[in-house]
Amino acid sequence: MSEPFAEEIDDTDWDEACRKADVIREFLRRVSGRTTIGQIRELADELRLSQASAYRLLKLFRAGGTVLSLVGRKAGRPVGHRVLDEAREEIIRAEIKRFYLKKNRPSVSALVREVNASCRDR
Repeated sequence: MSEPFAEEIDDTDWDEACRKADVIREFLRRVSGRTTIGQIRELADELRLSQASAYRLLKLFRAGGTVLSLVGRKAGRPVGHRVLDEAREEIIRAEIKRFYLKKNRPSVSALVREVNASCRDR
């Protein structure tokens, strides 16, 4: 996952990422070599996170080494991001208009079959 741009981060998220970075830096100063479950449990307590999240943040910080690597990300796709290319989006719009938007609507599964058939045809 890519790091967010600095202008996309609000002050609260930045402050929290800085706090986490400070905790992780101190942890890395104290611990050398492989970490034990007990050490990770202590780190998780200091971070106020689960052990799984502590492992994940430690890995991110070791790989990136920056506060930006610790900034929380919103779940899901970014607003406006499309998974399908524009041609498929257009096929879907056209089939909805042609096949589905009628007084006696067919089922959604029938619409899906029509969209699939149209995609295969093109």
